[in-house]
Amino acid sequence: GVKAPMFSFQRLAGADPSLGVEMASTGEVACFGPTHHDAFLKAMMSTGMRMPQKNILVSIQEQLRDERTLPTLKKLSSLGFSLFATEKTAEYLAEQGVEVTLLYYREEGKASAEGRQPCIDDYIERREIEMVFMFSNQYSGRLDLNYAIRRLSVDYGVPLVTNMQVAKMFADSIEATGSTAGNLVTLDNRSVNEFYDERGIKGA
Repeated sequence: GVKAPMFSFQRLAGADPSLGVEMASTGEVACFGPTHHDAFLKAMMSTGMRMPQKNILVSIQEQLRDERTLPTLKKLSSLGFSLFATEKTAEYLAEQGVEVTLLYYREEGKASAEGRQPCIDDYIERREIEMVFMFSNQYSGRLDLNYAIRRLSVDYGVPLVTNMQVAKMFADSIEATGSTAGNLVTLDNRSVNEFYDERGIKGA
């Protein structure tokens, strides 16, 4: 079984949807499956997360651009997902042989149409980005810009992942269940009581 937290950031105007030590979850969902990968995907969807069909935006702080993140992104690319990235992250991924499309931050004090194109904000607002991976910390040189993207993602209902382990588990689960971009296989839909019966456990 897998438990996934549920957050209420959409109802908290202006709150930064970045996880910290303080309690931010307003509940949790527990899901079962024949494998932890199956249970993980069901738990994520049960929190209201829409599975991305194709496009994922990636932004990785320089200190985190290493073997903690690269294999996950390569795997998602091989599974048919299209990766979009902020400027420095796009440079890094291209150097590592990962196909990526560059998107620019909105320039401070300018409307998105007045700045460099294509603009991240436009893609999120049009929901052409279907999931956002943002891996950064308090030492990032783009604190305000990163916050703006996180907040925009939440406001437009775009799934936001700020934890590298969750991103890895997502990619591993897509692969392990035989899914690909735009093709999520049918997951096990048995009830918890059926799992109890299978294991000889008496339900509550």
